[in-house]
Amino acid sequence: MPRELTQEDVQDFRARVGEAAAALYTKGGEGAVTMREIARALGSSPMGLYRYFRDRDEIIAYLRTAAFNKFAQSLETAFATGGDPFARARAVGRAYLDFALENPGDYRLMFDLSQPDELGNDELAKASARATRTVTRHVDDLRGAGIVSGDSKEIGRALWAAAHGVIVLHLAGRLPKDTDVRALYFETMRLTFRGARTLSSKIESLANSKRSLT
Repeated sequence: MPRELTQEDVQDFRARVGEAAAALYTKGGEGAVTMREIARALGSSPMGLYRYFRDRDEIIAYLRTAAFNKFAQSLETAFATGGDPFARARAVGRAYLDFALENPGDYRLMFDLSQPDELGNDELAKASARATRTVTRHVDDLRGAGIVSGDSKEIGRALWAAAHGVIVLHLAGRLPKDTDVRALYFETMRLTFRGARTLSSKIESLANSKRSLT
C-alpha cells in the first residue's frame, strides 16, 4: 500500500515532473512531452505520475503557469526600477526582450500553445492575466503623464504585437543571419511608439479644434 504523501512530497515531485517535462519540450517540442517519456526521465512508471497530475494536459498547464509567472516577475521587477514613465517603459521593453532571448522554451510555452480548458485552470488563468497586465500597464503610466492619449489597452496591444513579432521571427529563424535582433527590436518599438504618439497628438488636436468651435 502506497504511503500517504505529504504536501511537501507532492510539491517536490510535481516540481521534478515539471523540470523533466520542460527539458523534453525544449528538446523536441510539445509532441515530445508524453507521460511515458517523463516517467522514463524520472526513473518512474507512467502510472505513478497520475498520483500527481490528472493527465498530460495538466502537466503542460503546470509548465505554462510557471513560465507566465516567471515572465511577469521579470517585467514587474523592471517596472519597479523607478524613474520617469519613459524610463519604466524602456525597462519593461528591455526585460521583455531579455526574457525571450534567455528563456526561449518558456516563451514558446506561453505563446505557441493554446489549451482548450485554459480558462478552467485557475492557476494558469491567473498567471496568464498577470503576464498580460505586466506587458501593457506601463502604457497607463505614459497616458497618466500625458505622453500618449487614447485607449491604453489598444496602444499596449500594438506595442506588444510589435515586440512579439520580432521575437517570433527570430526564434523561428526567419530573420536574415546578419540581423542584429536587439537593434531590430528597439527600432521596431521606437517606430511603433512614435506612431502611437503621432496618433495621440492628432486626436488631441482634433479635440481642441472641436472645443474651440463650441
